Amino acid sequence: MALTGLIALNPVRLSGSETAKFTLPPYTTHKLENGVTLLLMERHQLPLVSFVWIMKSGGGICDPEGREGLASITAQLLRKGTQQRSAQQISEALDFVGASFGAGAAPDYASGSAECVSKDIDLAVDLIADLLVHPVFPEDELSKLIKQEIDGIAEAKEVPNQVLARYFRGLLFGTHPYARPVSGTETTLPKITREDVVKFHKESYAPNQMILAVAGDFDSSVIQRKLTSALGPWRSHTVRMPTLDKPTSPPGRRALIVEKPDATQTFFRVGSVGLERTSPDWIPLQVVNTLFGGRFTSMINSALRIESGLTYGARSGFSANPVPGEFYISSFTKNETSGQALEMTLDVLERLREKGITPEQLQSSKNYIKGQFGPTLETNDQLANAMAELEFYGLGPEYYNTCFDRIDAVTLDDAQRLIQKYYPLESLSIVLIGQESVVQPIASKLATGVQKKSITDPGF
Repeated sequence: MALTGLIALNPVRLSGSETAKFTLPPYTTHKLENGVTLLLMERHQLPLVSFVWIMKSGGGICDPEGREGLASITAQLLRKGTQQRSAQQISEALDFVGASFGAGAAPDYASGSAECVSKDIDLAVDLIADLLVHPVFPEDELSKLIKQEIDGIAEAKEVPNQVLARYFRGLLFGTHPYARPVSGTETTLPKITREDVVKFHKESYAPNQMILAVAGDFDSSVIQRKLTSALGPWRSHTVRMPTLDKPTSPPGRRALIVEKPDATQTFFRVGSVGLERTSPDWIPLQVVNTLFGGRFTSMINSALRIESGLTYGARSGFSANPVPGEFYISSFTKNETSGQALEMTLDVLERLREKGITPEQLQSSKNYIKGQFGPTLETNDQLANAMAELEFYGLGPEYYNTCFDRIDAVTLDDAQRLIQKYYPLESLSIVLIGQESVVQPIASKLATGVQKKSITDPGF
């Protein structure tokens, strides 16, 4: 499970002349004595219950230097054995009732999700508490997982689109913690020991750092009592979090060439530092970005795919983080059109800055976004994820409930301000993965500083 930062709501359409309203179903917030933040949303349409948890101190930014990947490994190993259950027993218990449990790490947090039918809620609560509080991290499971992760990196590097973002974040963020690959590297993963994992879990996993959102078919008072009983003995403690400064984009254009000698295509990513998820500009910026690179008929996809046929897809986006994350434009093309595609990308960006958008485009984007809301927040897991996201970023349900008003309030002047602020033309980081003979001339032409790596080099 990963928080997306997407704007999404549950629709309640009003009839007649009333304006359509979109509201998040009501939920309650509880704070357990040990600090767990519990969010409960009852929905009795189907006999299903979804759990989503976030460990605010369990993300990749908490990885010790040289042990990148530790947070991810720790989260993935949670279901590989506890003091009471082996990995096989955990799998059998989940399979027997058709339940699920998964966990992983992002830069800013660790997270997980579980789902069960409502009649099996006691087992789900017991398993979630056991996996979070009493994991034992077996040595053989750790060795197996590290090998799988290293093999996975090698396989991913054969498909450049799978690693393009990791190279881009490394170039863009430099020494900032966001530059670290959450999944680790071929160099850092073998250094992770069981002692590292046990220590990370002991120090970083704490009930006072946890958000647990539950949505589905249950009685709130009953499940609150069950979760209090299961998680209550878990003791809170002080957690040390790294200082997360706001990253900034360096002036000028710089490029990173990642040489892949057998490449028949060039994959590229262009961008800069964007904005934080809690910025008041976040929602208005989604209106602009939908037009620029957020839908099939966007400016960037129309130019590179629909009109010129240079690629099968091009898009842009902003990552959701507590401090400014990345703004990116991403695409790919065959070797012989690499220079044309990248120059066209920058031309579209320049036209956006010079010409802005029209009233018709603005209204089209607003209609598109509002039309997409319903399907993104219909299921229990989507709703649990939304509650967890709101809590993590310190937002409340009114953030979503007033979202349409803020979308409708975006003006052409607002759009032009956002374009000038968040779509730079000169302060750009550019990553190109492909044949050196193809991408070197392009990088030298478009950027003043050019770095080079081989895709076979360890890391990103």
